Amino acid sequence: MPFITDPTWTPSRYRVALSAWQHNAEAKDSDILPRKAATTATPRHSALSDKLKGLLKWRAAASPCDWTAVAANDNRPAGEPQLLDSHSEIRPSEAETMLAIKDVEFEERRHAKLGSGGELTLVPVGGDMERAKVWTGSKRRGREPECISRLGAVKFSNGAKEEAALVRDAVGNIVRGSVRIPLGGVTFVGKYRPRDRFTSPKGADNDNAAELTVGLSTNSNAGRFEFSDPVEDAQEAVRVRESVRPETARILDFALTAANFREVGEALGHGGKTAERQGKAALIAACEELDAALAA
Repeated sequence: MPFITDPTWTPSRYRVALSAWQHNAEAKDSDILPRKAATTATPRHSALSDKLKGLLKWRAAASPCDWTAVAANDNRPAGEPQLLDSHSEIRPSEAETMLAIKDVEFEERRHAKLGSGGELTLVPVGGDMERAKVWTGSKRRGREPECISRLGAVKFSNGAKEEAALVRDAVGNIVRGSVRIPLGGVTFVGKYRPRDRFTSPKGADNDNAAELTVGLSTNSNAGRFEFSDPVEDAQEAVRVRESVRPETARILDFALTAANFREVGEALGHGGKTAERQGKAALIAACEELDAALAA
């Protein structure tokens, strides 16, 4: 039974969580850990690993490395975007936001749905919170229900709040002005505005590894380093895919996500044990065609 903690957890809440875990946990770890397969001198599928090794090449071609793709920043060193020259900072972080609303009381409400079963939503119902009139800029102002303007240290726009921005004037020139923050937009968290920016340079990683050299002489030059070229990877992916027939490519594509031979056979229109046999035969034949094309 997993627990997701945050900075708002108190010692008493930890004790309650620990007690609940101890009550539901198995007596022995062996009851919940997966059983390890026995090691044999002649593995059952050792022959298949040679026949299906072309799938590794196909998988690499189907998902080439893209150095322009970076992970979303979550303010944790282990999750920083790769290959950026500077650190990416998003404030407030999830932990800071949760801490800012720690004194707000929430309650689960279920959306109305015909036949029941509506989606559950967490809504604030009390504690440190404020409401305000909704600004619409029309004659209907004041007729709408009030909106939440503050939850703890988090403040929201009622539709009338503005922030500085560059805008176009009447003749199309870019000038300093302001834009309206939509209803519900976050305006402040604590004493600062939410921000997303790049900060100091990341610098090179230091792994304390000795410099690689080519050859055995002491005055040899440094060895080359690997560089992943996305254009070359994309061209190689196209070449590999065009080297086989379209029906073969479809089988190889499906095999990358299929759980077993039976699913491959079912995708080809077979059923039962026939699906397993036909799926195995079709995948082996597809890999043989791929290997022959790559070796040509």
